[in-house]
Amino acid sequence: AQRGKVPEAIEHYAEALRIKPEYANAHDNLGVALFQQGKAAEAVGHYEQALRVKPEYAEAHNNLGSALSQLGRLAEAIEHHEHALRIKPDFAEAHFNLGTVLFQQGKVAEAAEHLGQGLRLKPEDSVAHNNLGIALVQLGKAPEAIGHYEQALRLKPDYAEACNSLAWVLATCGDGAVRDGARAVELVEEANRLAR
Repeated sequence: AQRGKVPEAIEHYAEALRIKPEYANAHDNLGVALFQQGKAAEAVGHYEQALRVKPEYAEAHNNLGSALSQLGRLAEAIEHHEHALRIKPDFAEAHFNLGTVLFQQGKVAEAAEHLGQGLRLKPEDSVAHNNLGIALVQLGKAPEAIGHYEQALRLKPDYAEACNSLAWVLATCGDGAVRDGARAVELVEEANRLAR
């Protein structure tokens, strides 16, 4: 559902469920719409209902994992993202989401692995490139991280967070061959301009 149409979408999905209460796709879609409105706890119930009807519904497992993650229930989120990947191993979004939750748990190497797998499937995801860059910096792989930050900016030139991420590594990297203070300053100025 598009942002401006979310309330209308919620009404339509709710009506579909009044007509057919066991419609898994409508439960999943209603969960997505509620999640977009910041109602993660309410979304969880609809994702769970979708999975009661259709237990091997990869998208619903992935969506449930995202909602659980937002609620701070990281171990459960991981279980659902992993379940989605057992059903559909080439599900890029599930790899990205699992990588993000693993990162939140401090499992940086595992997070980088899943973010990388997701990017092999969906290389045009600027957020995943930025997130993988952050993980790679923590793993001591600044040059590789820089490549991902730069790719994020090629894909989305107005991506302020990627500008800041790249600036930070260029300003603070212990490797003199990588460090570039002048470019870091330019990037911070660009990020500030974008944030206005």
